[in-house]
Amino acid sequence: MRLVATLFVITGLACDTAYAFQECNGNPHVRVMWQKQIIEVDGTFFQMKKEKLTKKTARLVGHDIVFVHNGAGSDTLIRHGVSTSYSCAAVEGNPGLQKANVQGYQANSLIEDNSAPADATITGNRSSASSGKGHGGGKHK
Repeated sequence: MRLVATLFVITGLACDTAYAFQECNGNPHVRVMWQKQIIEVDGTFFQMKKEKLTKKTARLVGHDIVFVHNGAGSDTLIRHGVSTSYSCAAVEGNPGLQKANVQGYQANSLIEDNSAPADATITGNRSSASSGKGHGGGKHK
């Protein structure tokens, strides 16, 4: 029995490591390794940052990419301003990480809009002279 266990351990160490990941078929093809915080988009690996949103919802952010996992089974990739919905399946195996060139984490850039507001009367000051006791504040006759 010990011999079988020893052979199993040696065989496991000699093989590439197996990971649990999500396989998301579509265009672009996406694989997500939540434990490693890595996402693969069409063969390119990106180190991401995991953010937990709710008990069943989390997202990976970085490289101007956002991947949102919804506990209800629908996942969304947002890249270059384009949103793509996926139905991903949990898989275990070798997603190619051993030989992959993983791009280090890079925070998402912020998009600044320096254009004038659509209504020129709108200013950055949102304070109001009202008392805050309701809308209108006066007696109606």
